[in-house]
Amino acid sequence: MRKIVSLLLVTALLLSGAAALAETTYLGFSTGGTAGTYYPLGGEIAALWMKHIADLDVSVASSGGSKDNILKMNADEAELGLAQNDVMYYAYQGDQDFFAGQVIDSFVAIGSLYPELVQIVVAADSDIKTVADLKGKNVSVGAVNSGVYFNAVQLLGEAGLTLQDIKPQHLSFDESAASFQNRQLDAFFVTAGLPNPAIMDVASKTAIRLIGLTEEQMTTLQAKYSFYVPIVVPAGSYNGLTEDVTVPSMNAVLICKKDLPEELVYQMTKVLFENKDEMTHAKKEFISAEYGVQGIPVPFHPGAEKYFKEMNLLP
Repeated sequence: MRKIVSLLLVTALLLSGAAALAETTYLGFSTGGTAGTYYPLGGEIAALWMKHIADLDVSVASSGGSKDNILKMNADEAELGLAQNDVMYYAYQGDQDFFAGQVIDSFVAIGSLYPELVQIVVAADSDIKTVADLKGKNVSVGAVNSGVYFNAVQLLGEAGLTLQDIKPQHLSFDESAASFQNRQLDAFFVTAGLPNPAIMDVASKTAIRLIGLTEEQMTTLQAKYSFYVPIVVPAGSYNGLTEDVTVPSMNAVLICKKDLPEELVYQMTKVLFENKDEMTHAKKEFISAEYGVQGIPVPFHPGAEKYFKEMNLLP
């Protein structure tokens, strides 16, 4: 009888342990390259969630960026991600150029986080003064499937160039920085918040400039791509940048899979926007519920929508 009771107790403990494990929610968070903004910011957001939400385990992974994150979520390889609002729009539209006509709408928005600037980096003493001057040059246009690649194609297009007119390199931010320092690149594109760690690393060793757009060029760009907004990069933002430069920008958006539970996403949204001051990342200064509803080209997750409605930010 004692053996039977002991066996029953062991079985009960095993079952209770299994139940406890089942209560933990595990989420994969696909971000960006380790030298960019997405990866460290994603790590801080994940830590914030796990601190304030019981039984939540968020695993942060580096990736190729916006499109890569959307594709990973669509393939059930991640539940959370970060993406530029323009790439999100292309996915929902099934853009022929960027998503080969495939509509991808398995993800929804939690909220905008901060503006992302399209920064074209050249040496301070470079003879490259405009986007058109990139013709024939060695230029990194970003990692495959990254949002920066799309931005590079669009800005080149507005200058009357295609990838065939330059010598394109598909490098991540840190790879671009290393190649630029080794004089293997004449310029590189970075779409990220200001300041960007990879550009700061380059500028700490070599004075740099950013290639800006004129007011006319910006107007033309916006007429074709409405998600672009002009942003002024102040002089002194990087070593060598002696004048203000106007560049196009988009929004970085926190996204998730449609099928995540409403209450969980509600709690995640609430925790992020109401506890962001606990974060150390510089981008926390942009994060707010008011900014969170801006520039969203796809539906909100019901949980996020519930929070924004409580804050009277959505009808």
